[in-house]
Parts: sequence; C-alpha cells; structure tokens
Amino acid sequence: MQGHSVKSIRIAIVLIATVSAAHAQSLPGGFVYLRDIDSSIIQDIRYATPNNFVGRPLAGYGAGECVVKRDVGLRLKAVQQELAAQNLSLKMFDCYRPARASLDMVRWSQNGHESAADRRYNPRIAKTELFRLGYIASRSQHSTGAALDLTLVDLKADNSARIDPAKSYADCTAPVAARLPEGSVDMGTGYDCTDEKGHTAAPSISPDQRAWRKRLVAAMARQGFVNYSKEWWHFSLPGAGGAAYDFPIQPRRN
Repeated sequence: MQGHSVKSIRIAIVLIATVSAAHAQSLPGGFVYLRDIDSSIIQDIRYATPNNFVGRPLAGYGAGECVVKRDVGLRLKAVQQELAAQNLSLKMFDCYRPARASLDMVRWSQNGHESAADRRYNPRIAKTELFRLGYIASRSQHSTGAALDLTLVDLKADNSARIDPAKSYADCTAPVAARLPEGSVDMGTGYDCTDEKGHTAAPSISPDQRAWRKRLVAAMARQGFVNYSKEWWHFSLPGAGGAAYDFPIQPRRN
C-alpha cells in the first residue's frame, strides 16, 4: 500500500511539473518576450494603447509586450549592445502582431469615418487607400514574428515629454515640437506616418533627420535586418518568418 502511495505521489509531482511548465509557456515554440532577451531595449508597443492611427488598442494586444522569434531577439540584442556604446537605445513600437489585429485594421479602413485623429497619421491619403498603396497589409510579416517597427532614443536627451490628451497636436509630418511626443530622436515624421515624408529616403527631410535614419538602417543592417522603403521604422529579418500566427499577446509572467 505504501509503495502505491509513493508511486502516486511521484506521478502527481510529474503531472504538476508538466502542467506548470505548460502554463508558464504562454508562447508558441520559437517565440520569446524580448524582455527575456534584453530588458534594456525600450518598449512602447503602440497598438496596445489608444496612441495609434486607429485610436484604440487593436484586437489581440492584451499587453504592451514585444514578442519576437528568438533569432530576431538575439540580433536585436546585438544591435542594442552596439548602440549602447553610443549612448543610444532601440525603442520598439511593434513586434509580433496577431493576425486578428491586421483584420482589425482592415475593418477600421472600411468603416466610412475619417476623423481628425485619423488625419494626424494620414494627412494626405484617404484611409481607404492605405492598403492599395502598400502602407498597411492585411497579411503582415509582423504576424510571423520576423518584422519590427522601431526607432532610436538618445539616452543623453530629455525624453520625459508625455502625450497630453487635452492638447491638439499637429499631424505626423509637422516639426517635432508640434507633433505627438515619442521620446525618441527626430526622424522627420512620427511613427506610422503614412506620407511620402515617411519614406526612408524622402528628400524633404533635414540633413540631421536623414543622418538619424541612415544610422538606424545601418545598425540594423549589420545584423541582417532589411528596411521597408516606405516606412523608415519598419524592418524585417529575411528567412526568419514563415507561417502567420494569431495568438494574443498576453502579459509576460515574471
């Protein structure tokens, strides 16, 4: 009888350990929270907040966490180490994106409303045109875990400015002091600015803004990342993608 009890206890311990491991593994195989790779990389996951072109959190963003494929995360860590020596940091705006969030964008583009908040991000292009012109994809590389939206932060600068909900900000192409504060270097436009000025090689930006864009592209390229020419903030890692996923982004367990 005692032998059966000991065996039962051992089986129970194994089952508890298995269940606990399954509970802790909240991501599909190959995916990681970037904080577990490099906690020094700044994160401002905008689609988990109302601070984005849709004006509300997108479907599937249950937490403001950057989730990526492991190799992508390791390469970002290498970029961050290079930047740290220059008193700079990466800031992540978006990483893995659930497929349902892309469909949420599609619904938003077709809802027949064009608000002042929409125009802040799309000053010259009707939102119904964003997909046709390649600014938004209904099937995004982000959903594979291999695409990223990011910028640079100058750690020596004052990055304390925060969005004031009562303030009326200019559109994303306006001078940095007039548009939404992002706590990052001035790249010439805000994040998610669907305008020709947001194209990486836009001729209409200042020499300093162009230099920052080139610096970001070069740092990312040294780790194999490729920039999307219509968005200075968008990068992907060729070969790291694959199938699109739709699992929701959940709070990271400590």
